[in-house]
Amino acid sequence: METPARLTVDVARLREGEPERLRGTLPAALLGIDDLEQIRPAGDWRHDLTVTLLPGGELLARGTLEVPCACVCARCGADFGATFAEPDYCETFDVAGKDSLDLTESAREAILLALPSYPICREGCLGVCPRCGQNLNEGPCKCPEAGDPSPWGALDELS
Repeated sequence: METPARLTVDVARLREGEPERLRGTLPAALLGIDDLEQIRPAGDWRHDLTVTLLPGGELLARGTLEVPCACVCARCGADFGATFAEPDYCETFDVAGKDSLDLTESAREAILLALPSYPICREGCLGVCPRCGQNLNEGPCKCPEAGDPSPWGALDELS
């Protein structure tokens, strides 16, 4: 089944209990995240869903949603690419009396929830030196060892 510019299900042609597969891509612009600084879509978002008409006028949609992104690491500032996914998307919708259903907004919300608040280039990212800004993943900085850089260090001496 070819996917239009929205993720729409033709409910009128579904048979109760017979799943139908929806696979395709949707424009990244539908996500509405082009203005974020640390995560930007790097291509269309993909969906691979199975929709099933259930007794009582409900539609079950299950499957995978994913979007490739260009990111800036929250620790070191490096650019990197990653694909973020919602592998267990599962929603039910009341479709009694409806001929079609637009799943776009529900799928969009699921993808947005799958995006990290602070993307990291790799699990062991060391970040940058707080004094000189050297990316510590590229090597140690040349800063001299300072005593206790903690802003609370003076309070420790009060006791």
